[in-house]
Amino acid sequence: MKNNSFSQIADAIKHAKSIAFFTHIDPDLDAIGSALSLYFACKNLGKKVTFFSKENFTEIQLMFLENCNVSSSMCDASQFDLFISTDAPAMYRLGDYAEIFNDKNNTIVIDHHINCGLIGRQNYVNTEMSSCSEISYQILRAMKANITPQIATLLYAGLSSDTFSFINTKTNSNSFWTAYKLVKAGADILKVNELQYRRHTKKEVEFKKYLWTNFQIVDDCAYCTIPLKELQAMNGKKSDFDSYSSELVSLKDIHYSFSLAETSKGFFEASFRAKSGYDVRSVAMKFGGGGHIEAAGAKFNAENIQQATNMILDEIKKQKSEKK
Repeated sequence: MKNNSFSQIADAIKHAKSIAFFTHIDPDLDAIGSALSLYFACKNLGKKVTFFSKENFTEIQLMFLENCNVSSSMCDASQFDLFISTDAPAMYRLGDYAEIFNDKNNTIVIDHHINCGLIGRQNYVNTEMSSCSEISYQILRAMKANITPQIATLLYAGLSSDTFSFINTKTNSNSFWTAYKLVKAGADILKVNELQYRRHTKKEVEFKKYLWTNFQIVDDCAYCTIPLKELQAMNGKKSDFDSYSSELVSLKDIHYSFSLAETSKGFFEASFRAKSGYDVRSVAMKFGGGGHIEAAGAKFNAENIQQATNMILDEIKKQKSEKK
């Protein structure tokens, strides 16, 4: 897939009068930041804009969604002349809105994952970028858009989230340069840091306790599993255990980690992480998922959580043997 230039994408956005924005299911702050920064810039230019999502956003995410027109209805393509997806590499990651991205509609795909089939009429996909928010920032610069403090804060939140506060291996000089420019533009870094890293509820503490009480280690892989019964008892959902794999991979001598939760009977959601030089994207792909080399996810079916766990451990073992 050939990339369009930032100026080509900027021109397409500037010429559109009505724009529909989308991002992936189970969105993180990079998904929200990369989409809403473009959303508000276009809104400030007087364009008709709608952000489509059927998600039940977390309390923190909702604080970044203030003054945003979020629609959970199906998108009527006849009402828009441009459709933009951010941070999604595959059609299925758009959920019920995937059908919008067909050859009949004027579409733009913006992403930093390895592409798995989501292609627009125009595209900018760069796997060297540590966040999709960095790409959105470059497009806004090409548009000569006014980077307001609100937009800068959204972009900074996405950048900080996907670099895990600038410690992930994809963090590079461009990440720091972008952060510098966003802070200069008025990004509220105190708000971002407070919401992302210094705001712990009792429920979050309960999930942290569960993690450090129940994690297991097999060779150089650390993991934690949550059966449906336990998840329901804690009144939990995916966002409550999102950080498990990131925390486990930080353990000494651990190269792989994953969290695995049974979110409904026989249906499992897994999050994978790896240290630099190790690959979990290929593991996730075996279960119909995807992501980055060192950070990926998947959803799949199994008879029970033990079978699902063994399937993942066997695949990691296979990947390690093939790497030798």
